[in-house]
Amino acid sequence: MRILKIKLNELSAFCGSRLFRSFAVKPISPLRVDSYLNNPRANGNDTVLYLLLAGDELIAFRTILPDYVLFQGEVIKFGWCSGTWVAPEHRGQKLSIQLLDAVWEDWKGCLMFTNYTHLSERNNLSTHKFDLLEERSGLRFYLYPHLNQIYKDRSGYNKIKFILPLLSFGISTVSFIKSFIYKIFYSKTNYVEIAGLDQECRNCLEKYPDTFFNRKEKELDWIIQYTWITQFNQEDFVYPFSYLKKDYSLKVVKIRKENTFAGFFIYTIIQSNMKILYYFMEASLLPRMIDVVSQLAMKKKIEHLTLLNPPLARLFKKENKCFAFSKNYISNIYSSWTVSNERSLTIFDGDGDNCFT
Repeated sequence: MRILKIKLNELSAFCGSRLFRSFAVKPISPLRVDSYLNNPRANGNDTVLYLLLAGDELIAFRTILPDYVLFQGEVIKFGWCSGTWVAPEHRGQKLSIQLLDAVWEDWKGCLMFTNYTHLSERNNLSTHKFDLLEERSGLRFYLYPHLNQIYKDRSGYNKIKFILPLLSFGISTVSFIKSFIYKIFYSKTNYVEIAGLDQECRNCLEKYPDTFFNRKEKELDWIIQYTWITQFNQEDFVYPFSYLKKDYSLKVVKIRKENTFAGFFIYTIIQSNMKILYYFMEASLLPRMIDVVSQLAMKKKIEHLTLLNPPLARLFKKENKCFAFSKNYISNIYSSWTVSNERSLTIFDGDGDNCFT
């Protein structure tokens, strides 16, 4: 077996090569290629794709998303461990760890990961290369859920699958009643949905304080324009991390207070799961944002809303007027070098590759 490394400035040519076309499973999608090439924090010499090959057969791969963090007044470049895959017949041989060793060397031990499955997270942590950077103990709020779809791939599903439709109906019924009361008796916050950042949003970003990963105008434009999800099927393209979703939207929402622009947030809805990726406004306006999120959730009849930011999740639980049920939801961030958020700078739910997945 051999490890093939692809730098960013080699990525386009590699994806057009005979070797890439020969792979039964592709290590990167066209949408991710476009996103990687337009990442404002990447440069051509960044190694972003690591392939483990047996001859010309793809056995395993890892993808790396370049980023940086503000730490002790310095900008530190690092890579997010973004995608990890091993062919089913080769699993259990620690091949992903072999690739991680190669990534570690090239990126000089500066790596992070989040949003991994339990098994992949456990494999990464077994190397003792990573420590917990931020515990993301948030909440998932259920509006009109289909619990059978949510739990069908989890252990113990067969024991509870017969009760899940009844629970879904009960949660949906309570949500419907709460939403009905909310629509009749509560005043609504004024908002405007737009497809991307306008000048008011850009001006707001200039005044907004630094955050831990400090994604501002260039980064948000990149996230909005280069998504990893398509609503169109591509024949004969097998990619292990599904990027075809019929129900997908990403919007910028401007909040107005007394007919004056007061701040904005960015949300996604993927298969009826809503996330708030980024928000830029004064803390006093967060209840207004929560009101708008509730309005959008009811209008679009989502299944659930996931909030990883603990203070925002707690505030939403307190202010929520339409979601019938919530449960704990954890997605931690791990770092391979000593870095801490000593100033308690904001970490958004979209940080990492959560903005794309």
